Amino acid sequence: MDASSVFNAGFLAALFASGVRQSVPLIYGSVGDTLSEKSGVMGICIEGEMLFGAFFSYLFALRTGSLWAGVLMGAAAGMLSSVIVAVWSVLLRQDQAIVGIMFNIFAMGFTNFLNRLIFGTSNANISVETFSHIPIPGLSKLPLVGDVFFNQDILTYLSVLLAAAVYFVLAKTKLGLRLAAAGENPKAAQACGIRVARFRFLSYLFCGFSAGIAGASLTLSSVGTFTEAISAGRGFICLAIVILARWNPLMAVVAAFGFGSIQALQIRLQVLGSSLPYQFFVALPYLITVLVLVLAGRNIRAPQELGIPFERERR
Repeated sequence: MDASSVFNAGFLAALFASGVRQSVPLIYGSVGDTLSEKSGVMGICIEGEMLFGAFFSYLFALRTGSLWAGVLMGAAAGMLSSVIVAVWSVLLRQDQAIVGIMFNIFAMGFTNFLNRLIFGTSNANISVETFSHIPIPGLSKLPLVGDVFFNQDILTYLSVLLAAAVYFVLAKTKLGLRLAAAGENPKAAQACGIRVARFRFLSYLFCGFSAGIAGASLTLSSVGTFTEAISAGRGFICLAIVILARWNPLMAVVAAFGFGSIQALQIRLQVLGSSLPYQFFVALPYLITVLVLVLAGRNIRAPQELGIPFERERR
């Protein structure tokens, strides 16, 4: 098949519009992780929190008939599950990487258990209506970019607003400076009267809240149902996005759109047909993630105390 006949304007518009939709859970996850990591707590558990958000948002949307009830419950599930991690990582000062890995394993097993307990071995035929697209008057009519960026659902628009709000807090407010101090030099921050443990605990709760919405966007914006391991490694891609964006929420939106477009491209390449096995295309976004980190991840400075438990000095 001629490449020029495939990669035309219509194909690219559909590709990038799908890329925007694929990027939404990545935006929510990476923005929440940015805030958490600025305070010194790694968001390795985003994958598991996404699973909790995806399952409970789908369950409550199905039971109540309200998509917004599902979103709120997904956000609450993500935040409540993050309490477990925050207690172990911040208050009990355990290794954040180990806690994160164990939590992700627990979340996958527990959501699978609940899914089979409530819906049986398969709920493929049980679905909810997803959020409808809301075209922005005037802007949605622009050639190419109109349909790509200005004809999306409400969770897509809110993800960008959330990124802008977090950027403003981190860059323009005293709260942002205090969060940065907790991640860069917690001892100096404590000497200045900043309650480091409280800042870290609350910032990680926000990370769980945002990851829960990310999971809700998977079920209520994309597929309309819950499948086992629906997050499919997106939580780990969020970690890569935060590094590549250099802990800048607005740059995280751009990076998430790039990864979302790659995900959309691999789906379309499978549909077009190829002699390559489909597993290659499934693995393509993660392979590119690793390559981008290797090539563009040099000279990136993380918060100085990121991942290091803070123990308040005894007097």
